[in-house]
Amino acid sequence: MKKWIMALVILLGTSSIASAEEKNIEKPEALFSQSAIIIDSKTNSVLFSKNAHKKMNPASITKVATAIYALEHSNVQDTVTISKHATDTEGSTVFLLPEEQVTLNQLLQGMMINSGNDAAVAIAEHTEGSEVKFMNKLNEFLIEEVGVKNTHFENPHGLFGENHYTTAYDMAKITSYALKNKEFQELFGKKSMDWSSKGWDTTLYNHHKMVKGELPYPEVTGGKNGYINESKHTLVTSAENEELSIVVVALKAQSKKAIYSDTKGLLDYGLNSFTESYIPKGTVFQYKDKSYKLSENFNYTQPISGNITEKLNADGELTLYNQDHEKISSIYLNEMKKQSSLKQESTLASSEKGSTVHKNDLHSQILFYPFFLYMIILLIAGITIIRKKESL
Repeated sequence: MKKWIMALVILLGTSSIASAEEKNIEKPEALFSQSAIIIDSKTNSVLFSKNAHKKMNPASITKVATAIYALEHSNVQDTVTISKHATDTEGSTVFLLPEEQVTLNQLLQGMMINSGNDAAVAIAEHTEGSEVKFMNKLNEFLIEEVGVKNTHFENPHGLFGENHYTTAYDMAKITSYALKNKEFQELFGKKSMDWSSKGWDTTLYNHHKMVKGELPYPEVTGGKNGYINESKHTLVTSAENEELSIVVVALKAQSKKAIYSDTKGLLDYGLNSFTESYIPKGTVFQYKDKSYKLSENFNYTQPISGNITEKLNADGELTLYNQDHEKISSIYLNEMKKQSSLKQESTLASSEKGSTVHKNDLHSQILFYPFFLYMIILLIAGITIIRKKESL
């Protein structure tokens, strides 16, 4: 009987390892895009990056930021009177006419689905009174609310500007933030719409080929494309499966074929090679003579195969790195007041240097269960010895 149980345990373990290896897809070694990133939109963990902090012109994916700001600071049912300034905007258009009235909701759809630059300006003017005021408020919002550090937008649509830039990392953060808004989710994933205005009656189709269905990818939930000569092709895409929700950003590819090839490879890798895990609230870390404690669960996303390294610095910042020594995620811990050395030792989670290694998403279970089983065995052995002595 015992042999059968052991065989079953080994078989189950082998099966789970095999299925994990089957899902695991090789990390992309070369991309056409000059800059790219994959992040988990729930944990904000970085799953892949290439030049992710390099300042780049984003072109029309700028409109992701315009959309989420307008949704949070205006009412989609508002009626917007279109200005001549908006209708004079260059580039892609939904053919708005001066003085016509359109709902803000329709303008948002025209901006995101057909990439209407005229709609973007009309949205900005309605939301904050002028395009200039809107851009000042938007840049403040992105820094203070979204947490970007290397982004500055000159306009709401993405036409070239010397001081109009972002990074793949910042763009992924902006998109992840926006996806928490249900109205934005609907906009981002909308395939088509019937458009009716004084200047144009037509059906609009999303320019993002994966959202539109021209390049089918079932897990894709939304996206926005961009192109101007200075930025070349840019693309931001959201996708999810039963395990993860991810955002992929690719910047400056020379052709549509190249950027969609990159995006598909990044989606394949991101959706199939990672799993979510966490370090529980209350875990204590030690850096030299200081103790730091997690005030909440620290959720992160890690490779299915590979180790995670934790490093704590003197400021109490805990950073996780993958097996390639690339940063995954970080969090600041609360410094603890001095406690007895005995109590600190009982909750210690890392070495004096603030570094430890965990295996996959089992990092707490691997330590706990063998110890638990060992204690049960000792207890049973102790009871057996006592009973034998009593019988004698």
